[in-house]
Amino acid sequence: MGKLRLTTDEIMKIGLFEKISNVPVLDCVATEDRLAFIVKEGDAGAAIGKGGEHVKTAEEKFGKKVDIIEYSDDWRKFIRNIFAPLQLEDVWIKRAGKDVIAYIRINPKIRRAIYGEKGKNLERALNILKRHTKITKIKVIIGDNRRKEKKNVENTQE
Repeated sequence: MGKLRLTTDEIMKIGLFEKISNVPVLDCVATEDRLAFIVKEGDAGAAIGKGGEHVKTAEEKFGKKVDIIEYSDDWRKFIRNIFAPLQLEDVWIKRAGKDVIAYIRINPKIRRAIYGEKGKNLERALNILKRHTKITKIKVIIGDNRRKEKKNVENTQE
């Protein structure tokens, strides 16, 4: 994992959440309505707190929904953690030229939740992956067919 450049705002949010949870935070990714804190492997439970108390406190303080995502050096596991509690049917990674593409196969029933409004969830997942891995794209495959590659999320910021 390379060195992350954090904004002052992200550093402040991380500091506050570390104070609330007493768990070291690796990264913070904010969108309009959500905050995701990335924690070390094995730290998610402690970060969430008993009965979700740390998350509830943080949500009150930040006025946003707070997600805790557990980092993993295993990119496939990290991708699953980003989308949890949604269950991905399969995750695989392929190199295509200079791109590293994460393929996620999902059940059509969770398609809406995976994409989110206007693809927001997928965009956030890609943003997190770009900050912590060499993955540059996510392709979602609906159902069983590996050949039928669906919607393609291109690099949005570079």
